[in-house]
Order: sequence, then C-alpha cells, then structure tokens
Amino acid sequence: MRVSLFHNQKAGDSTSLSWIRELIETSGHELVRVFDREAAFGELVDQRTELVAAAGGDGTVAAAARLLAGHKIPLAILPLGTANNIAKALLGEATSEQLVSCWNTAHRRRIDLGVAHHHRGEHRFVEAVGVGLVPASIVSTRFEPLGGADVTSSISSALERYLDVLSRLEPRRWTLRLDGEEITADFIAVEVLNTRSVGPNLVLSQDADPYDGYFSVVTAAEEQRDELRRYLQDRIDGRDNINLALPVRRAQHVDIIGRGDTHIDDEVVRSAIPGTVSIRIEAAAVEVLVC
Repeated sequence: MRVSLFHNQKAGDSTSLSWIRELIETSGHELVRVFDREAAFGELVDQRTELVAAAGGDGTVAAAARLLAGHKIPLAILPLGTANNIAKALLGEATSEQLVSCWNTAHRRRIDLGVAHHHRGEHRFVEAVGVGLVPASIVSTRFEPLGGADVTSSISSALERYLDVLSRLEPRRWTLRLDGEEITADFIAVEVLNTRSVGPNLVLSQDADPYDGYFSVVTAAEEQRDELRRYLQDRIDGRDNINLALPVRRAQHVDIIGRGDTHIDDEVVRSAIPGTVSIRIEAAAVEVLVC
C-alpha cells in the first residue's frame, strides 16, 4: 500500500522516523508522504495515498481521525504514545510490528466520533468530553509538569496527580440532558465516553464501544469519591485487573450545562461563566484497519 504518515516523534518513547520508515517498507508498503499533526486534508491526500498511518500517541491518532472523518481513505494506528487509549480500545495490546504486518489482510471497520459544540466553536473528538476531575487534572499538569523518565513511570506519576486533585476537588452543580432526559446534581466528574478509557489509561466504563453509535455517560458524585480513590490507588499500587463501579448511561446526544472547564480529548476549554457544551455522536465516521 502507498502510505501517508502522521508522525509525532515526541510521543511516548520518541520512536524515530527512520525506524517507522524501515518498518513500513520492509513490510512491503511504500511511504509516500510524512506530515505532522497540523496537516490539512488536501495536503495529506493525493492520488498516491491508499492509507493514512498515525504514529504517535492519542493526540496524533485523534488528529488523523478528525482529518479523515467522512472520507474513504482508511486510518491505520501505530501506538507509540504514553497512554494509547484509542489504540487499546480498537486494537488491544498489539505492537506496531504486528499491526503493520497485517495491513494487507486487516478488517476495515468504521468507528464513531463525537462532535462537541461550545462557546469557542465545534470540535470532533475520539475519546471523551468531560468536566470535573479529568480537566482539573490536565490543568494541574500544565502548572506543575509530571515526572517520569519512561512510559510506566509517566503513567504512575499521572495517576498520583489525579489522586491528589481528587482529594481537593469540590463537587459542582451540573445539569445533564441525555437524549432529552434531564438530570441535575452535584458532580465531581462527568465523562461522555466514546472509548472506554481517558487520561493515564483510566478505564471509566468497560462497556464504552466506539462502534455502537452511542456514548457511555459516566457520572461520579460525592458518594463515588471513595470508589474513585480506591481505583486510582489500586492502579498506583500495580493492581491492573480492577473494575471501577460508577453510574453509566447510554445516549447519542448529551448537553452538559453549568460552569467550569471542559476537556475535549486531551485539550481543555477554560470557562469561568455558565454555559452549555452540546455533544452528539457522528456514527461510523472513520474507517480504521483492525487486525
């Protein structure tokens, strides 16, 4: 196949472009173009491109998916980031070598994207939109960057930061509209999930499915604080096969009404005034190679 490559060399273990090129070409494919995540669709795709490969972390994969939404060219993922939430949701634990070797025979499946409309505009997302714990933790890392010399220690450092933020987080009043049904309560976290995990591999809903045309909407109020604390501490202590029991609802259209910061994938939209974030599903938006 003739491949155009999205590549973020700063992601995860900083895998070099030369290594990726060799992997692609020794597997019988042709690398025709290389771009960073700021490319435009018209620049990325020409008559030579049969496949777009995203090599990097969740930000790089999401950027490629947004670019390809509504188009016929498929997306392949090379998970080279720290968390790799999107790759794990779609591809499990397969390595880059295993994934490239199966490109010619891989299934082609169409995944859903989400579309979030807020006071600064409209953005597609792959993982999740949420308020409370996740955006507060992301903002905290901007003021005080995380430690960690490798992927494992970076994840552990992020989990410790989430636990610290949770210990200080005050509930906030939000109104949710889930396909027209309205819920008002004081929450410490609300997550509208397209994939099952966010941030440092926080698996918030095992049932979240990017193929089913629905969001999984996870909420945590004060009575779920201890459950979140237990989950984060277990992860920090190295216990991986643990479940997080939070309320989950399914919906295709969600409005989050209230005041506070919102994260859209790994970006945070800051807001100090009340407003509405309107979120809808864009079913079967992007074709992905799945081995």
